[in-house]
Amino acid sequence: MKWRIGALFLTALALSPLVVLYLNTPTLEGQVKVAGLNHQVSVSRDQRGVPLILAQNDLDLARTLGYLHGQERFFQMDLLRRVAAGEVAALIGDKGLDHDLDIRRHRFRARAEAELAALSPQERAVLAAYSAGVNLGLNDLFARPFEYWLLRQKPKPWHAEDSLLVIYAMYLDLQGDAGQREWSLAALDKRLSPEQRRFYFPFGGRLDAALDSTFPQAAEIPNDPLPALDGQLAAQPAAEEAPGSNAWAVAGRFTNDGAGLLASDMHLGLRLPNIWYRMAAKVGDQLQVGLTLPGAPALVVGSNGHIAWGFTNSYGDFSDLVAVKPVDVYSYQTQEGPKPLVRYNETVLSASGKSQTLVVNDTQWGPIMGELPDGRPYAQLWEAHRKGGVNLKLMQMVHCPDVACATALAPSLGIPTQNLVVVDTRGNLGWTLAGPIPQRQGYEGMAPVDMSQPGLAWQDRLPPSAYPVRINPPGGRIWSANQRMLGGAELSRIGDGGYALGERAGRIRDALRSQNLWDEKGFFALQYDNKVPIYDFWAKLLSNELAQMPPSPDFVKARRLVEAWDGTASAGSQAFGLIRDYRQSMLAILFAPFLELQQSLPGFNTRSIDNQWEYPLRQMITEKPQAMLPANYDSWEALLTEQTARQVAKTAEAGWPTWGSRHQSAIRHPLSSALPGWLGRYLDAPVVPQSGDGFAVHVTGPAFGASERLVVTPGQEDRGILVVPGGQSGHPLSPYYLKGHQAWQDGQPQPLMPQESRWQLTLTP
Repeated sequence: MKWRIGALFLTALALSPLVVLYLNTPTLEGQVKVAGLNHQVSVSRDQRGVPLILAQNDLDLARTLGYLHGQERFFQMDLLRRVAAGEVAALIGDKGLDHDLDIRRHRFRARAEAELAALSPQERAVLAAYSAGVNLGLNDLFARPFEYWLLRQKPKPWHAEDSLLVIYAMYLDLQGDAGQREWSLAALDKRLSPEQRRFYFPFGGRLDAALDSTFPQAAEIPNDPLPALDGQLAAQPAAEEAPGSNAWAVAGRFTNDGAGLLASDMHLGLRLPNIWYRMAAKVGDQLQVGLTLPGAPALVVGSNGHIAWGFTNSYGDFSDLVAVKPVDVYSYQTQEGPKPLVRYNETVLSASGKSQTLVVNDTQWGPIMGELPDGRPYAQLWEAHRKGGVNLKLMQMVHCPDVACATALAPSLGIPTQNLVVVDTRGNLGWTLAGPIPQRQGYEGMAPVDMSQPGLAWQDRLPPSAYPVRINPPGGRIWSANQRMLGGAELSRIGDGGYALGERAGRIRDALRSQNLWDEKGFFALQYDNKVPIYDFWAKLLSNELAQMPPSPDFVKARRLVEAWDGTASAGSQAFGLIRDYRQSMLAILFAPFLELQQSLPGFNTRSIDNQWEYPLRQMITEKPQAMLPANYDSWEALLTEQTARQVAKTAEAGWPTWGSRHQSAIRHPLSSALPGWLGRYLDAPVVPQSGDGFAVHVTGPAFGASERLVVTPGQEDRGILVVPGGQSGHPLSPYYLKGHQAWQDGQPQPLMPQESRWQLTLTP
């Protein structure tokens, strides 16, 4: 008898995680009573778990969407608000303390509470309805989400200000390195001559793909060699990965319907569940279909039947470092005279019971974040810190009937400033910046500034009339891939926050110009384009070097592979990895002082400033200036010969691997690494070889890439395409946890609109 009791006990222990997992599955069918609803709401889900919500008003839609988010994505939402608020350690323990202490300087929770109070009564009502829906959805689970069982925690209720924290989390993701970039450039200004600074860190070059076809003038090679820059340790350059995106559009004259056609794929870090939650809704007769961000009630990108829109990270300059002049321990100098520092005690709690208190000194420009390279304290002046930096005006996009309305709305949005690309059913297309753009007076914002000096000022937003905008450009095509979009006076208002090299945007531009009739399938295929023209230069250089090497089997094979290369970053290519490594080796050698400085100078970050290195790199290799030859080489020919031999030997030793055998996906759940391997893998997506590269339209990294791929003609949503990594649900026992992931991986188009109903849920007042 005793052994039976023991066996039952052990069985119960073994099955308890599965029981917990099963009990917290979301409600898919039946009726749910939802307090606060004005009318009955219908939620039908298709075989992929994508909901179609039928509601009578915006408040009922917000409450219903909150219910779905709370049921299927609460842990993800919780992480987003905690990341922004600096409250991660209270959930996961001491490993989150460093993050929290760093983030608390921004005091985003206090800012979110202030911004909530400043919203209109209607906007606050939407957030209240959404938050109530989230908490009801969470409470309607029979057990708390499984992540909280693993962490031995209980979820905390959702509050209206938490939705604003989710927007602040996107500021951190998309603009969080702005201060690092300016700090790192300031450190270089102390070490480089103006000529060296212009050469090694150009604004752009001939690969640029601006909408107005402007090009900056190339810098001349400086005469003086690069100084040691305090470097001590060898380093390798990091892969080109930064929050980005592609979006492009063509006018109605290039489609069969006469309506504009849009493509959008936003590049972010990838994990499970996917950052976006798919939704289709009808509020009365008003359609909304696309992607929502769990934690917020807005449709982020998609279509309303009249317009379709998408975003890319703009990389304008929306942050400044302000050198603070202390008057004494308690005050600092301003143009109006001394002002007292405002001090806040921020206490960070850990799930372990530990706590640490951070003293935040705030100025009229922003919090003091540290010291500049010259030792002066500095405050960060950032749109994320300013009044109106977050709001709910993006929700008004679904009510716009045309491109003119959408571009007029864009300046008022409280989001990290993005490129907005939009089309409408009338065949119009447009581009502008959506979100706040500061108006600087008396300075450019490219270096730390002493705002206590007279004549210098920052206004939180340009007037809408000063925002750059392009509606129906003559070519009828718009492309955006994180590159510099414009030049001249308009660019001076946007600033330079580290634009991506224009190669990817140029590839999209050239593809759009290559034909005069486009449809959804053609746009979707372009999103998976693996051509990487930037490497043509390196393939030619490597081929020429290989032609001069001894005719050994390895050199002969390498030359054959390189000369037969098809110009793509395809998973099956043996040549691409060799060519890519060859370029990386040249970066490592010729930019070694900067890479080494990252190791020796705390705060210096090459990732924030290396966006245009292709220009000086090519220029040095082409012109071969003696002053820039690394000290341990007698000639440029010797350098190229040695690197060619080294890269071929490494590739041969590795067995001539394909790109896909080295470049594999690693899309994981944030808690899977804390579990035993055999169990953790059930939370992760399958590891598979990948095509693509950071310079291809098909941007890929192990856990980085397109967080969605959308193609849509407004008014023709039934033909629209949408694929996402992962699936609709955040629950690993849900049939929708990875439903659709393979289509995203393989480039198989899936319908934007929900299909035949599989489940029917009714929400009643």
